[in-house]
Amino acid sequence: EARLGIIFTCTAEACSHRSSHTFTKRAYERGIVIVQCPGCKNRHLIADNLGWFKDSTEDGKLRNIEDLLKARGENVQRGSLDANGVVEYA
Repeated sequence: EARLGIIFTCTAEACSHRSSHTFTKRAYERGIVIVQCPGCKNRHLIADNLGWFKDSTEDGKLRNIEDLLKARGENVQRGSLDANGVVEYA
């Protein structure tokens, strides 16, 4: 099954831990993805296609982290993994 990954810096107060996580493409596009920061153990909502977290997603209008960041005016970078394991950003 196809997998996606995310690299981010935790935004919890006094954390700023940078980490990477992987999850299935199906969960990102049709389900819910929550990842836990290994530094502070805070959980971050990455995707909510089921509408369970309406308070965090403007009543379900924003379905994933890309939509949330774009709504805030922040930049989203997508990349792809080549055969050698190197990430190339588009």
